[in-house]
Amino acid sequence: MKLVNRAAALLALGTLLTGVPGCMENIALIGRPTIEEGQDDVVGEVERVDLASRRIYLRPNKSDRRVVAFSTDAPVLYRGREYPVARLKPGDVVVMQVKRDSRGDLYADLIRVQENPASQSRRDVPSSVPRIETLAGVVESVNRRDNSFELDDQSGPPVLVRLSEYVRESDRDRFRTLRAGAHVRIEGKFTARDRFEMLSFLNDDS
Repeated sequence: MKLVNRAAALLALGTLLTGVPGCMENIALIGRPTIEEGQDDVVGEVERVDLASRRIYLRPNKSDRRVVAFSTDAPVLYRGREYPVARLKPGDVVVMQVKRDSRGDLYADLIRVQENPASQSRRDVPSSVPRIETLAGVVESVNRRDNSFELDDQSGPPVLVRLSEYVRESDRDRFRTLRAGAHVRIEGKFTARDRFEMLSFLNDDS
């Protein structure tokens, strides 16, 4: 009788051990929920621009089409110059910085034209607009109330740098931690001889 009970116990234990790996496999196969990350930039090839409705039709890849609205004052940067959205051509590959309006709809407030065969032949970039330049130097003082700082670029008196309304949130975050004595390199345009409108921080000047 004891032998029968022992055999039954061993059989039950074997069945239990056989089932455990299967359960573990099932647990391992249950994936964690994915978190959809926000996208700050939209990249694609321009198909056409509808100025009346302020819409840009583009293809992010070979098959999909996307329509992105743009603000009335959205600057377009190309080869170091700024020009209006009307200058965009079909075939231009653009990188658009997008935001959400009060209704939650996406719109572009900054557009950069990438170098590509379709846009390299452009000859109609206006020459009267300010050039987009880089500026490097040492921060002398920071004024967070009006989003500005003074930069000594070793070329003369300090330059007063103001953050453009188009700067990224990451650049605003970096400005909040900016301190006097920091070496920085920035991108933007001169609005006067000693005044500079900053579009973005670049890598620290070394």
